[in-house]
Amino acid sequence: MSNPLPHACKTLNDLSVGDEIRRSYSVSDSDVQKFGEISGDFNPAHFNEDYAKETVFKGRIAHGMISLAKFSGIFGMDMPGLGAIWGGQTVKFLTPVKLNAPYTAVAQVREKNEKNVVFACWVEDQEGNRALEGEAVVYPIPQKVKDKMVAEGKLATLLG
Repeated sequence: MSNPLPHACKTLNDLSVGDEIRRSYSVSDSDVQKFGEISGDFNPAHFNEDYAKETVFKGRIAHGMISLAKFSGIFGMDMPGLGAIWGGQTVKFLTPVKLNAPYTAVAQVREKNEKNVVFACWVEDQEGNRALEGEAVVYPIPQKVKDKMVAEGKLATLLG
């Protein structure tokens, strides 16, 4: 099985302040298990329902970093996509993300600089309540690199 290919390859010139992308998702028990294995974080608030029921959250919650990781997919696959490098991130966790509930990760171009783009990032529930918010610095593929791939006929084979 091959991995999915990026859907876009946007340079600074292809992005405008206000551009926005939204990705719906939910966090499953399997996601929590995989993240625990990757991170080493097996806090019972994420894994033990009996323990979690006694917390302020009244049930199991997802690791906040799972939701933040959704932006890696957005930046690497869709906006800007191919060739993008995520250079920095601030984040504030506002409310817990519950398992198997619908959420939307939103990235919006806040400003463009000479070499990077600053995105406002947030995750919201179905009612628009934010679970997290922050700001990302992303370096899109340089125009000359994209132009070279186009000239050599390589770009089409790298996009899905």
